[in-house]
Amino acid sequence: MMVDWHDHPKANQAARSLAALLRQEPQAFCDEVVAGVRTLAMRLPETRGLQNPNQAASWREQAQAWLSEKAKEALCWPAAEGRLQVLPACYEPPLAPDLVFVAERCGLSVSDVIRHHLESELVAEVIGFMPGFAYLGGLHPALKLPRRDSPRHKVPEGSIAIAGNQSAIYPSSTPGGWHLIGSCPLRLFRPLCDPPALIQEGDRIRFERISLEAFEQQWSHR
Repeated sequence: MMVDWHDHPKANQAARSLAALLRQEPQAFCDEVVAGVRTLAMRLPETRGLQNPNQAASWREQAQAWLSEKAKEALCWPAAEGRLQVLPACYEPPLAPDLVFVAERCGLSVSDVIRHHLESELVAEVIGFMPGFAYLGGLHPALKLPRRDSPRHKVPEGSIAIAGNQSAIYPSSTPGGWHLIGSCPLRLFRPLCDPPALIQEGDRIRFERISLEAFEQQWSHR
């Protein structure tokens, strides 16, 4: 079952707030909840093996009634605020293959692109696509660009990227269509840690510029 707030300016805030409530106050009709950029998806309990044949229908009715009420209220709730994380970022040419292109397309200097990215007040709106990948909303409007026309077959791990009004860091090497403007030397996903992802839903993210030498040193100690 899914709630879609469409283009409401507080859609993601409502999705994260409602997901947080369901995790704090579990409901019998909800096995799992996932917040999206503007949606919330709920998975109802497994029905196989149930002795009561009407239980599935009952859960669905309960879920629909609960969501219909809470989805409207959630637009007025303050979003659950995560940690403030300051992450190192290197914008040197070897690690930023699209930086000059972004500057040209946005009508900015390379220095202005870096400055605007460092000044962006980013929030982890969604964790998805791959383990540890955080969609960071709040990118400076001067950097808004559509995705690349042709995705890369391989984006290096740690790449800092932008697309639309979001930024992101690739936690592992993968195909990707965002513009690469730098790199972060930290390991974003460690399967054996708890939690395994460095960035959690709702975390506030700021980037702090480092030199190529500092990047290489931190990368070697990951």
